[in-house]
Amino acid sequence: MHRPIEIRITVIYFISLVMLAVAVSLFLPRYSHAQNPDPSIEFQIAGKTIGAFTLSELKSKLKPRRIEIYDIEYEKTKRYEGFALGDVLRLGFGDKLKSSEYTDLAFTALDGYNAVATLPKVSGPGGYIVYADLDSGKWEPVGRQGADPGPFYLVWTGKEQTPVNEYPWPWQIAAVNLMRFQDQYPLVFPKGAAADSPAYKGYEIFKARCVRCHSMNGQGGKVGPDLNAPKSIVEYRSDYMIKEFIKHPSKYRYTHMPDHPDLTESDLDDLLAYFRYMKEIRE
Repeated sequence: MHRPIEIRITVIYFISLVMLAVAVSLFLPRYSHAQNPDPSIEFQIAGKTIGAFTLSELKSKLKPRRIEIYDIEYEKTKRYEGFALGDVLRLGFGDKLKSSEYTDLAFTALDGYNAVATLPKVSGPGGYIVYADLDSGKWEPVGRQGADPGPFYLVWTGKEQTPVNEYPWPWQIAAVNLMRFQDQYPLVFPKGAAADSPAYKGYEIFKARCVRCHSMNGQGGKVGPDLNAPKSIVEYRSDYMIKEFIKHPSKYRYTHMPDHPDLTESDLDDLLAYFRYMKEIRE
């Protein structure tokens, strides 16, 4: 005679478990690699996948190296195990890496962050794709948001190899794309702008600093907002506010966006010229 009560209690218990599971899933890291003991890197040419290697395959084909560097993201000395970037790129792309057809590499992270660098920058020595934090045993959280930088993190050994000098330090790397930038992102390129014009100079800054997070007309990074669609940022923000936010976003809000204190007033004017140019050719 107590079965209806027992059934109700069982149903309530089951619903509670489901709700708890949903709640826990919402608070787990969105882009976690912890469930994959053998993560992989995908290699692409002009956005098309040509292959992939798991960590165990990379270890079987390349020589793992241990390095000690001053990590600019952690702002302290760190020890890592990984592979020389050049070795990884030669394994993934072979002779295509030497082709004059391609000018840039894009490192795509699990969360949509898209760090672009020119081939001359990344082809030299100093870069390492690391997969193990030797100081902590597991990955130490990095950045304002305490992100997990694994499974693969690009670091540099040279003192001058910093983002300011256009050397990217992306973490959570999932794919590497060999490309010609203006072919891969034609809607970001300022068609018709002279190479010595402020708009073109602003484009080069956007390509080096901004496209890793922001898109232009739907093309580019996915972490930050699009700066030209459906409206250009110059249509709803003042020049002063745009410059201020680019240079010191941390003064205004908690954000993934890094400060750019090294950008000069001329650099910021060039970025504004690029934004205005893209607004005009969009219309």
